[in-house]
Amino acid sequence: MGEFLEIDGSYGEGGGQIVRTALFLSTILKIPVKIYNIRAKRDKPGLKRQHLNIVKLLKRLAKAKVKGDELGSTELEYIPRKLRPGYYEVNFDTAGSIPLFFQTILPLSLFVPGETVIRVIGGTDVPKSPTIDWVRFVFLSHLYKIPEFIRLEILKRGFYPAGGGIVQLTVKTPLKEELKSIDEIREYIGEKVNLNKSATGEIKKIHVFSVAHEELRERKVAERQAKGAEEALKELGYPKPEVYRQYTNANSIGTSITVWLEDSEGNILGADNLGKKGKLAEIVGTEAVKKLHEDRLSRATVDRHLADHLIPLMALSGGTIKVPSFTGHILTNLWVCELFLGKIFEVNKKDRIIRAKIDEYSL
Repeated sequence: MGEFLEIDGSYGEGGGQIVRTALFLSTILKIPVKIYNIRAKRDKPGLKRQHLNIVKLLKRLAKAKVKGDELGSTELEYIPRKLRPGYYEVNFDTAGSIPLFFQTILPLSLFVPGETVIRVIGGTDVPKSPTIDWVRFVFLSHLYKIPEFIRLEILKRGFYPAGGGIVQLTVKTPLKEELKSIDEIREYIGEKVNLNKSATGEIKKIHVFSVAHEELRERKVAERQAKGAEEALKELGYPKPEVYRQYTNANSIGTSITVWLEDSEGNILGADNLGKKGKLAEIVGTEAVKKLHEDRLSRATVDRHLADHLIPLMALSGGTIKVPSFTGHILTNLWVCELFLGKIFEVNKKDRIIRAKIDEYSL
């Protein structure tokens, strides 16, 4: 296990996506990695707290040996070992993104033998990240058939800047021991989840989930965000949505809205938005719908967040998706996956289709 797969963290858009994807695949495939030039193109290069929180958990969950796990470190050596079930708690001590933490940890938890409970304290609805509602209603919807049991509970909201949100993930898998080959991994995922998403269908349902801090109840902010979304959907010719409104206590005042649709081909696409001081609540809802409509209009089978989340799983099990657009994130993500697994992706930029050809490799 002395040899490392070396990964240039400044490649492509050079962001934290490289670290998140590399840690996931390294842990599943048991390939030690050395990531250098981490986030070299960013204003503040090196590891951020959100990446360190993933590593902090993996040192326990995967019994990983790690070098360079410090704030601002531009080089990380990571050697994964055995995945261990159990109870784990991670406290960010900031409003760092719990949803981006789960981009790595949620799919990884599906490969841990037995039952695992992970409690995370940090930011649930924060800038530059999907909302936690997007994670549970969109991302999780694509994964829930893999384990015997999975539940993601929001015990407390955490808005920016104070954070303090609490989210608990409970996963029970049918595995008695870790999967040892790519064929076993492929079979385990492929039997339970369909990542062949090449066509869009008729819209079956639309959902709106609007959340605001308890102190905003009097101003009916949750209702007004939802109303903005409902009116925008109606204007664009969408069916009437199912609407959920929630007021919540949190350490900082904040709001969020998440909108998602299900179609007859089994696709689930979502979009979200955060409120901020001085911005009309109705506009917050309207903007979320606008994002979802843009992705739907492109006839994509995944939304702009979901592509990044599903590509590492496609690298392991195969599949086809149509993306709203080819972003730097997506291209970088494909590059990282192919460092581990070889040239497995076919990319049609004109039609925005990504296909993983798993029948052509083995470990």
